[in-house]
Amino acid sequence: MIYTDLKKCCGNITLSPFVCASYSVGTVSFVFIGLLLVQAAMLVITGSYSSLAVLLSALLASVASEAFFCFFRRDAFHAWRFSVVQGLVIGLLLPCTYSLPVVFAAVFLTLLLGKFVFGNFAGSWANLSALCVAVLYFLNPSAFPPFAVSAQDLQSRNAALALIQSGSVPILNIDSVITDFLNSYVFKLFGISIPEGYVSLFWDNGSAIPAFRFNLVTLVSSIVLVSLDMVDYVVPAVFLFVYSIFVRLLLPFLVGGIAFQGDILLALLTSGTLFCTLYLLQYYGTVPMTLEGKILYGAAAGIAGFLIIGSGTSSSGFVFLVLAVNLISPVIQFLEDRKLYESASKKLVPLLRESQEA
Repeated sequence: MIYTDLKKCCGNITLSPFVCASYSVGTVSFVFIGLLLVQAAMLVITGSYSSLAVLLSALLASVASEAFFCFFRRDAFHAWRFSVVQGLVIGLLLPCTYSLPVVFAAVFLTLLLGKFVFGNFAGSWANLSALCVAVLYFLNPSAFPPFAVSAQDLQSRNAALALIQSGSVPILNIDSVITDFLNSYVFKLFGISIPEGYVSLFWDNGSAIPAFRFNLVTLVSSIVLVSLDMVDYVVPAVFLFVYSIFVRLLLPFLVGGIAFQGDILLALLTSGTLFCTLYLLQYYGTVPMTLEGKILYGAAAGIAGFLIIGSGTSSSGFVFLVLAVNLISPVIQFLEDRKLYESASKKLVPLLRESQEA
């Protein structure tokens, strides 16, 4: 006898029980590439063709190193998407005046050797993009711009204003219009106002390093990635909070400035702080997994950021910050594993004993 009631009650079959907890690594990599290409498009719009050439050189070197690595290991070319991400990040973190052959050779050899030594993709405990920029810095430190503000500038309440008034920041034609609008309808509600030039600093600070320039684009990109749950917000949030607190409270005491009046905007809108926090600080395999570990990792990065980057306008400090906390991360991950093992032992061992007695 054929049972037909099942057909009546289960006429519609859906895939609703089978859902993904998060986006795949491939999907995340494509979104990263798209957002980084927006940064590259801004270079085209602003006519920064020398920066585009450096970016292309680093990109080609990164993809070539991944292809060579996979060919040598007789492995599938599975991580090419993240080699594109690495190439774009490295290229955006290099000054526009850097020699193109040196960029290609250094990025190719550093990534290739790094993959053999540390492991490929998430197997590496060190951020290879940061390592490439650090190597290029040591090869030619004069290509990286020096600090743009002096200790005397940092003694004032608005150190970023000194940077703007020095002519380092190209002023937009509509800067005054936007500033007047914000002061009249937004900041007036809080009893504050901003001087002219801060809008230009936020839009394009004119740095020789492309990743440092377009803070608005980076901020929008971070909102997209966090809202889609493609990046974890814990480490960036803790890092920015700790770093900002140190800049606000401790920096004035070191330079003889106004107490508790360190310029947070200068620290966040220069040195590539927002860009590196989003694309460099947390990479696959280099970040702890538990909430406590991430908080500790972010706090350590914030302290290291204050010690290495300082008040801001550093051209390469963030990459050394990342490499420094990469050394701390294995210790945190070891403590995580130990805690997890102890917790599992306390819960599972009694259950195993009960099952054996039964």
